[in-house]
Amino acid sequence: MKEYKLNQITHKRLLGRNAYKDNDEALTLFWGGAALEVNIKAREIWACISTTYDNLEHWLAVEVNGAPVSRFMLNKEKTWYCLARNMNPEKENLISIIKDTQPMNDDSTHSLVIHAIGLDEAGEFVPVKPRSCTIEFVGDSITAGEGTVGAPDEMDWICQWMSASKTYAIQTAKLMNADWNTMGKSGWGICWAWDGNRDCKIPPHYEQVCSVLKDANSVAAGSQQKWDFNNGRGSDYVVINLGTNDESGMQNGVPELVEGLAREQFIISSVKSFLTVIRSHNPNAKILWCWGMLSLQTVPALIQKGVDEYKSESGDKNVYTLELESIEELEKTPEEKGSRGHPGYKTHHAAALKIASSLRAKRGNPL
Repeated sequence: MKEYKLNQITHKRLLGRNAYKDNDEALTLFWGGAALEVNIKAREIWACISTTYDNLEHWLAVEVNGAPVSRFMLNKEKTWYCLARNMNPEKENLISIIKDTQPMNDDSTHSLVIHAIGLDEAGEFVPVKPRSCTIEFVGDSITAGEGTVGAPDEMDWICQWMSASKTYAIQTAKLMNADWNTMGKSGWGICWAWDGNRDCKIPPHYEQVCSVLKDANSVAAGSQQKWDFNNGRGSDYVVINLGTNDESGMQNGVPELVEGLAREQFIISSVKSFLTVIRSHNPNAKILWCWGMLSLQTVPALIQKGVDEYKSESGDKNVYTLELESIEELEKTPEEKGSRGHPGYKTHHAAALKIASSLRAKRGNPL
């Protein structure tokens, strides 16, 4: 086997927020769904990976030409894993190495590092075919893939029931032939968490690589650095799927007044502020705010009002909303249901189809 450090591989694609520089020998993956992709002509491919964690372990998903072939738990120490073998060496194969676990800020340390790729002696890297666009996904547990693995009655909050590679987000990206960038955090919202904790919200972390991780290893790897937003060009599309936990938080202790505003008005104001920040880093993007994979009663109208006011005040016409089908509408049998009361494959797939259709319709067509 020939070993290649990351800086020795010219033909590679990095998906997701990272602090990688061209001369770095290794790559840290932060958010669930972050990935390294290489196109190879080889009989087999290996990856040397290490992780750090306290009790919330990392899982990795491997795809060949966009189709899943394996998903497994990673060791802490540097370990060589065989990702695929006995392939036709005359055929190009796109290998996707995907971090399947979201960043765990409650763990004392939580890092995943790819140190090297190994190919058989005759294997070679070949150019990675460019995709047609870029999509950023911003969300909560649904975007992080909570509940996409396991039987419906599995309710333990553990990593094996979470798989970022199976979500509507990556399915949408594939339907759109898009590079993806995902940031999803279970329980977090626009303004507060499911339990009303106002420290657990996504917008303050949007401009950094992965600032939810503050342990020494993550900081050293660049988690607190400013994200460069595709070298300042931004994404072609930004899909936001936030609001579920804000509704839960309103039922779990968020006071009627927040910073002098009624909590409903606070959500409206926060939606407008977040859209302003997103637009500043994605000047040409179509922005789509969606909800509904878990049924909501109050928050959708507040998000819609925030979007409408933002558009009216800013003159930005390229912001849209979309209601998605819920698990109650779609999932009728145990085989269709996800674990932990979260959406299963059927709901994620329906969401991906609807989002992709909506984005295609908006290509070059301002509202």
